[in-house]
Amino acid sequence: MLRDLILALHGHPGSIFKESSGKIKLTHGLVDISSWERKALNRLLHLATRFHYFQCFIKNHANNTFSDGSSTNPDGLRPGCYLKGFCKGLVNVLLPYEQKLLQLETEIIKDPHLSFLFIQQKLNDTVALFDTLYDVISAVKHNRSHGCQILDVVYKATQTGDERIRKAMLLLLKHCHVVMYHQLSAWLLYGVLNDKHEEFFIREEEPDEVETEMKSSDDSIATATSRSSKDSKFVLVYGNLPSYITQRYASIICFIGTSLNLFVNDNYTNFSTTSTKSSQSSSNFDMNKWKMEGILKEKERDYVGNLKQLQLADEFIIDDFEMLVNQIRSTVSRDLWILCVEHAQLVSTLHMLKDFYLLGRGELFLTFIDEADSLLQNPPTRVTEHDARQAFLRSAVQVQVEVDSLPFQVFSLTIDMSKSRPGEVLPYPKYENKDNGWSRLGLSLDVQWPLHTLLKPADLEKYEQLFKFLLRVRRTQAALQQIWMLQMGRTRVDDENEAELKELMKLQCTCRSHMQHFVDNLQYYLQADVLECHFSDLLRKINTSNVEEQDFEFICTAHDQFLTSLLAQCFILSNTVCSGLIEILDVCQRFCDVIQTSSVTISRHNVIAQLTKMWDDYTERADLFFKMLTGVCSSQCNPHIAQLTLRLDYNKYFSSRNNVTGGVRF
Repeated sequence: MLRDLILALHGHPGSIFKESSGKIKLTHGLVDISSWERKALNRLLHLATRFHYFQCFIKNHANNTFSDGSSTNPDGLRPGCYLKGFCKGLVNVLLPYEQKLLQLETEIIKDPHLSFLFIQQKLNDTVALFDTLYDVISAVKHNRSHGCQILDVVYKATQTGDERIRKAMLLLLKHCHVVMYHQLSAWLLYGVLNDKHEEFFIREEEPDEVETEMKSSDDSIATATSRSSKDSKFVLVYGNLPSYITQRYASIICFIGTSLNLFVNDNYTNFSTTSTKSSQSSSNFDMNKWKMEGILKEKERDYVGNLKQLQLADEFIIDDFEMLVNQIRSTVSRDLWILCVEHAQLVSTLHMLKDFYLLGRGELFLTFIDEADSLLQNPPTRVTEHDARQAFLRSAVQVQVEVDSLPFQVFSLTIDMSKSRPGEVLPYPKYENKDNGWSRLGLSLDVQWPLHTLLKPADLEKYEQLFKFLLRVRRTQAALQQIWMLQMGRTRVDDENEAELKELMKLQCTCRSHMQHFVDNLQYYLQADVLECHFSDLLRKINTSNVEEQDFEFICTAHDQFLTSLLAQCFILSNTVCSGLIEILDVCQRFCDVIQTSSVTISRHNVIAQLTKMWDDYTERADLFFKMLTGVCSSQCNPHIAQLTLRLDYNKYFSSRNNVTGGVRF
């Protein structure tokens, strides 16, 4: 009977100990067995039931495919490497129990007079372990844990005061961590994501998938389709992130692998083929060698050994893990800084961004406005984009800029021909109230390898919004300057003795001078107080001589702060302020159109009426805009708003005229 009991405890019931409803119990009707012995045997057979349950679980989930060929088990668990590692760890945790049964069988053979109480005494300490294992497996099934989610369930089971259970759970977690360390080794050292079962806490989003999501979202950016098909985006899957790995270090791990993935992806054009003329250092730089050797180079072997040591450790020490991640991050970030700043000429690229996206080449865009205004005043057609690009090249020739230089190879004007859906909510305000070529004009950049790590599609979208807004302001300023020249010419030609003509000329000059004051101070604020100030601060952070601060992640953070500050201080992030500003610019633009298209000798009375109405609109909107600024400045600490208010209110220009004592909050 004891031999049958040993077999039952090993998961093999027979005629004496039978399985019924998933439980192994003593067969009814046996003589010479008292009631207390029956109860004691059934309590002992609780181990047999648990062990048989563990065996069935291992049999069903140890392989990555199920017997019926489906992708999920009837209990809802999907196949994966972590589940397979869990089963392997479970086998090793149960191994001491099986060895103990073998020893018991040997002792029973030697001494046939031993009772089942001897077996019960030997296996008594296994009951708590089996109950814990059962709870862990039940939690995995109930939560349908997949991949790294299994790690979290097992890790929580290690938080116990029973040392035997704790060691068993640590052994189980160690086998599960083998899979995680294999994935981490490929990701942290080579930038390769080995995750065919989607188990890791980092996932790759293909460009088409990202574009589809962004197109289908109501608050998405309409130009998301401009993303290059070469790009792929790695994102954190917080649902798969184990609780003992913080989000900060998960982000660092994602950053390291994404950076190393640069050297796996060969789709990007070598920047040295187009930019070697601008730097002697880049001409001596072998990018293909960097791609072959990677960033870690000789340190790769050391990090492989360190990861192997963590994998072989009996217990997962979070401090050791985080220390190694920080070491790899420092190496990758430092070498990326050298790659992007010293070899890929990041500073030169930022200067190009400033010259084009931020209108740093003012003479070029002023000439382009004159050259393309008649073209872009009309609704766009299929050839508008081509004509606009040709006008841009002609403008470059006029200001003596080489059209064969690098900026004209990577920058190109675009015309958005897509139609907006009714009721669509746009993430940024509209800078043109007319649907014409100017309202659809944009600027795209072909980012060269490896700077696409810093200049992501979302960043280029922000640059394009800045370009559209700044170009809108510059167009209005140029139109007002043209009106000034026109007025000076008419003053010398027209008869100054006519009262009506004098009234018209006075009204024109008054309107233009007030509008010019507003737009000129706004333009100066944007260029000097916002763009130049923040751009100089960004270059100072990048061109640091401190080795400890030569950190690529620090550059990414500084660049993100730079863009956010520009958007905020150009009021693009505030629909209320930006819309009010665009309305003022629209009034100024309409004023210029009336002056340019009308004759001072024909229908003077109608012209005076139109200008008077525009003057009323302008003063009303300008006063309201100034009240908005003073309201925000008085309720919040915004130095940039105070600076603009100071420039607009020069010599109490607004406050004395309107007696502004308070402001409108928005």
